[in-house]
Amino acid sequence: MSVDIEHGLRQAPGRRAVWTALAVACMPTVAEAHAWNVPYYLPVPLWLYAYAATGTLIISFMILAFASNARMPHVGSWSVQRRKALRIPAAVLKAGQVASTLFLTLLIVAGLAGTQNPFQNISMSGFWIWFYLGSVYVSAVLGDVYAFANPVAWLLRIAARHFPAIETGRYRYPQWLAAYPALVPYVVLIALELFGAGKPRDVSVFLLAYIAYALTGSLCFGRDVWLTHFDTLGILYRLCAKLSPLGWRSLSNGDAAIQLRNPIADIASEPPSHMSIVAFLSFMLASTAYDGLRDTAPWNRFFWGGIYPHVVPHVPALGNNYALSAEVLLVWQWLTFAAIGVAYYVLFRLFCALQAVSASASLNGKAIAQQFCLALLPIALFYNVCHYFTLFFGQRRQVLALVSDPLGRGWHLLPALPTFSETTPAQSLINMGYIWHAQVLLILVGHLLSVYITHAISVRHRSTGRTTVVSELPLLVLTIVLTISGLWILSLPLA
Repeated sequence: MSVDIEHGLRQAPGRRAVWTALAVACMPTVAEAHAWNVPYYLPVPLWLYAYAATGTLIISFMILAFASNARMPHVGSWSVQRRKALRIPAAVLKAGQVASTLFLTLLIVAGLAGTQNPFQNISMSGFWIWFYLGSVYVSAVLGDVYAFANPVAWLLRIAARHFPAIETGRYRYPQWLAAYPALVPYVVLIALELFGAGKPRDVSVFLLAYIAYALTGSLCFGRDVWLTHFDTLGILYRLCAKLSPLGWRSLSNGDAAIQLRNPIADIASEPPSHMSIVAFLSFMLASTAYDGLRDTAPWNRFFWGGIYPHVVPHVPALGNNYALSAEVLLVWQWLTFAAIGVAYYVLFRLFCALQAVSASASLNGKAIAQQFCLALLPIALFYNVCHYFTLFFGQRRQVLALVSDPLGRGWHLLPALPTFSETTPAQSLINMGYIWHAQVLLILVGHLLSVYITHAISVRHRSTGRTTVVSELPLLVLTIVLTISGLWILSLPLA
């Protein structure tokens, strides 16, 4: 999300609130939950939340391990309850592709020709919130809708009519690369979100570069290869769609069929993923973890009080050059974000190696990581929802205004709507206590789903060692570690 939008939602609460927050922060048993920079003081110490979450995970694990009789539902077990699938006509799918392409075009035009005020240009909210994040949540609930409404795929199909090489490509794709080509744009996308200037023009440049990237990749390896291995957004939404109870498939006549399915059983039955997917999921976790951490008071004290003083003696100009100091801070942010992404990857690989050793598994740590990596998916997804759902709430007041004036030129494309309330934006905010407990619940649900998926994969494959229970213990410990770290980040006060 753009820095401007996010910081616009986090306004200073006033002198009295600031001094109150500082006073309470000195109390040893109080943690401050952050949201919109409005302090909320937990009714009980953070360690009690951590104990409760850990106990919930352990009890859930014990129930799954000893009360499920080691049996899991078969693939598609829900869909057999309905003999007829819901059919979506090809014309409707085509209309969806056209609509998504027109929306993408609007975002590009608005970013280039509209105002650079991020609050008045539709490209910022339209891309980051409605398109990027919205597609994540739609995919998780309704299934892989994006595969049938992908605007870039439609543009490639049109371009292939004039350049047939786009369909076939010129070179054979090296299979060992898997989804690594999609990881690079994903890291760039996250960096633009976290460290970008927050200007609508940046969105347009990224989208144009992404289209050029699609054309180049398709000319080299073919359209289908690009969509499978290069399409960052497609891979992201396809991963999120694995948790949806709705499965989409193409029919021979161009229609689409939608059926109910058991997502856990389907995930457990999938073949092992490539290590590139492990890296992809690691940076999914890192994006929200770092974004939640970077604006907190302890993190800022760590940089300005622990790192920066050691840099200044080597670069004396930093003492009086605030612009140069900002560049140093940006480099530090880049490095720490990359380090956190690598840390999640290494941590997961480490616990998978421990799982291979502790259970005397026939598979090594790498093979177990490939087999169990989708257990990270619900954690990453629910971290995302936990981190960004307040932005959706904050943007609801701007939707109609942006649609009425997408370029910020003072247009009034929609008729003026009556004002039903005199409440101010500050008065319409949700109680911070509700937000905190909703975030705690989301974190816990994500980790519970991870435990369930881990158990389902273990039972399905039975290839991790002597017993299913023993083989799952290291990943259970990892889940507990991630739960506690997530709650800790959530409890930190903002700077």
